[in-house]
Amino acid sequence: MKEFEGSTVREISALTAATLKASTDIPSVIVPDGYSLQSMEKLQLAPSRIRQKVNLISPGSLIAYIQQFRDERTAVFADKTTTSITAVLDYHQSATSANWGDHKAEYNCPFSDDWREWKSSDKVKMDQGDFGEFLENHIHNIAPVGDDYKGPSGTELLEMVLAFQETRKAEFKSVRRLNDGTYQMAFSDEKSGSGNTSLPEKISLAIAPFHNGQPYQLDARIRYRLRDGQLILWYELIEPKKIVEHAFQEIVVDMENQLGEDLPIYEGSI
Repeated sequence: MKEFEGSTVREISALTAATLKASTDIPSVIVPDGYSLQSMEKLQLAPSRIRQKVNLISPGSLIAYIQQFRDERTAVFADKTTTSITAVLDYHQSATSANWGDHKAEYNCPFSDDWREWKSSDKVKMDQGDFGEFLENHIHNIAPVGDDYKGPSGTELLEMVLAFQETRKAEFKSVRRLNDGTYQMAFSDEKSGSGNTSLPEKISLAIAPFHNGQPYQLDARIRYRLRDGQLILWYELIEPKKIVEHAFQEIVVDMENQLGEDLPIYEGSI
């Protein structure tokens, strides 16, 4: 009788184990205390598949990474709204062959320091001293890329700014636009008397939108407001969004050329 009972227990145990067996290539075991399923993958010499997300800081690094790990499953997505490019190395191979998509590499097109500084102060109203100091600290960006630029050079603008800063305690009477594309600002000062100083109506910047990228010509209009003898100044960048979109598209096109026609880049996000 006891032998029969022992045989029955073993049969029930074997039947239960067979019912709970997981259908997977990863070795697993049923552990007591609730009989939860525990993967034994961490005890293998290597993982069963790559689970990795890599953040890269240059387009060249992303291309090199894709070339090293790509296979027939690899897909690349370019999202111009976030200026990011994501490669999924183990993407779905076809409509009937799903994959996990756990192996990703991403390049977020980080903006350059100069671009962030000019963009953060765009349309920000400043007093005369702060505006002159901002231009002086960023005078290295006054370098037009194109040949059609007719505004002041960096040296010429610096001379204007230094002369302009000397009038920070003056009372401004009027501002008028001259035919040469500059603002002439009339002022009076208790020490120096009356006089004129000038700033350009528009300046052109040579700035790389992305870190370690190619510079683009970005124009900015100088704006002003005269109130009770005080001069308020600011600048407005002209279509900076188009510059970013063009720079991002140039990166995508270069990647397409280097990766080849067999690995298209999809416009969108993942």
